[in-house]
Amino acid sequence: MNSKLKSFLVFCLKLLITLVPAYFVYRNIVLAPDWNIEDLYDLFTMNSVTPLVLAIACLGLSNFTACLQWKLLLEKQDIHLGYARLLKLYYVGLFFNNFMPGNVGGDAKKVYDIRMQGGQDTVGAGLTATFFDRLFGLHFITLFALAVGLLFFMYDPEQRAFMWPSLWICLGFCALFASLFSRRLGSLLCKLMTKFLPAKISERLTHMFKRFQQFRSVKLWVSISILSAITQSLRIFVHYFCGIAVGVDLSMSWYFYYIPLVAIVSALPISIGGFGPRELLAQSLFARAGVANLPSVVIQLLAYLVSLILSLVGAFLFLLGGEGPKAKTASEK
Repeated sequence: MNSKLKSFLVFCLKLLITLVPAYFVYRNIVLAPDWNIEDLYDLFTMNSVTPLVLAIACLGLSNFTACLQWKLLLEKQDIHLGYARLLKLYYVGLFFNNFMPGNVGGDAKKVYDIRMQGGQDTVGAGLTATFFDRLFGLHFITLFALAVGLLFFMYDPEQRAFMWPSLWICLGFCALFASLFSRRLGSLLCKLMTKFLPAKISERLTHMFKRFQQFRSVKLWVSISILSAITQSLRIFVHYFCGIAVGVDLSMSWYFYYIPLVAIVSALPISIGGFGPRELLAQSLFARAGVANLPSVVIQLLAYLVSLILSLVGAFLFLLGGEGPKAKTASEK
C-alpha cells in the first residue's frame, strides 16, 4: 500500500475515533433537562481565577520533577546533559505533544533532539530512556488508582468494579517490566524474535533489551518512584483545581481514582490529541460521582488548556533555537 494512502487512512480512522465519542459527549450535554448555553458561562466566576493559577503552578512544578526523572534515566544510558538544557528539550516536547496524535509526538521530538545533541549513537539510548520514562509514569499513576480504590472504594459495589481495569493495566505493566528487565525472559524473547521478525528489527529490539538492563538499580528505582509520586500527584491536582474552578465540590479521592484511567486512554495513539475518548470516559466516570455532564467535560478541557498554556513556553524555546552544549557519552567522559 502506498505510504501516503496509508497515512491518510490512519488519519481518517483517528479522526473518526475522535469525532464519534465527541458527538456523544455533546449529545449527553444538550439532552440534559433544561440545558442552556448560559450554563457554560455560569460555571465560571471571579473565584475561578485562583484555582486555575494553582492548576498552572502544579503542572509547571510537575514538569520540573518529570524532567529530573528523565535526566536520571538518560544518565543510566550514558547520556549526560545539563538539567537546564534537558528542561528546554522537555518543554519543546510538551509543545509537540499538544499537536501530535496520542500525545507521543513530543516523545519522538525529544529523542530526535537527544540525537542532535549526542550523535547517531545516542538514538537507541535516548529512545530507551524516553520510552521507559513514559511507561513508568503511566504505571505509577495506575498504582494511585489501585491504592485509592483499596482505601476508599473497596466496599462500594458500584465503584469497586472500576478497580478491575486499573488492576489489569497494572499487572500488564508488571509483566512488561519483568520481560524488559529479566535477563532470562529477555533472552528467551530475543530468541523468539529472531525466528518471527526480520533480522534488522529483531537486532534493534535485542539491543533495546540490553539497554533496559542498565535500569536494574535499586537506587534508581527508589529515586524515580519518589519523583513519579510527586509528578503524577501534581498532575492529578491540576484536574482537582480545574474542578474547583467550575464549582465542582468533589473529594480528592475521586480524582485519584478516575483520572488515571482517563490518562491511560489519553496516552493511546488512537485519536487526535486524545480528544473524544478522553472526554467521553471522564463524563461517564464522573457521572457516577454525581458530577453533571457539562462540568465533567469542562474540567478535562480546562486541564488541557492549562497544559497548552505551559506548552507555549516550549513553542517559544523552539522558535528561539540554539543547540547548546553537546551531550557527553561514556566514551567521551
